[in-house]
Amino acid sequence: MRRMIAVFLPALLLAGCAAPVEENSPVSAPAPAVRVERMSSSMVEASARPLLEAEVLAAYERAQRVYGWFDLAPLPSSGESAAWDGVIYHRVEMEGIENLEDLRAYLRGVFSQELTDRLLDGRTARIQYRNIEGALYVSGEPRALKAGKGQARVETEQLEDGLYSVNVMVDLLAEDGETVAGLESWSFPYAFVEDRWVFTDFRLVA
Repeated sequence: MRRMIAVFLPALLLAGCAAPVEENSPVSAPAPAVRVERMSSSMVEASARPLLEAEVLAAYERAQRVYGWFDLAPLPSSGESAAWDGVIYHRVEMEGIENLEDLRAYLRGVFSQELTDRLLDGRTARIQYRNIEGALYVSGEPRALKAGKGQARVETEQLEDGLYSVNVMVDLLAEDGETVAGLESWSFPYAFVEDRWVFTDFRLVA
């Protein structure tokens, strides 16, 4: 993953990307869906095939949503709580994800094994999940979107057979919250690994 900053570049637009909000404002991201969708045939295949741009973009949007469970807002939970090592966890309520292994299997349809392990290692993610008495529990609060970021554009690039790059460019705003003062760029590899298309590196840019 690489990051570059350029100053005074023109505004770029991606339909559907959220505008920035102040750090202390309420979270503007929509609540996670209460049902887990099935992976499409483009996610798990016997062999790599060229993907349509729409397929890669859809995979990026899905990865944003799923990664957000660990960095933006936790999965929906019930009022049932439990303490573990002095931390309060709440029982997750999402159909199809009943325990940590269900969550791990779902993540493996989106991210590589290494990235999945990193999200679930209980140390690095801001929002953490664990099994308590055989059920999935979560600890962590929603956060606001990062201030100082505006509109974004997402482009796809095929680097070789079985490997794409999703390039994301985000406007950096001046203190007035409107003037574009620069550009922040990220590249996320989307690769065919172990019979499935997955992101091998990822993060939220907002």
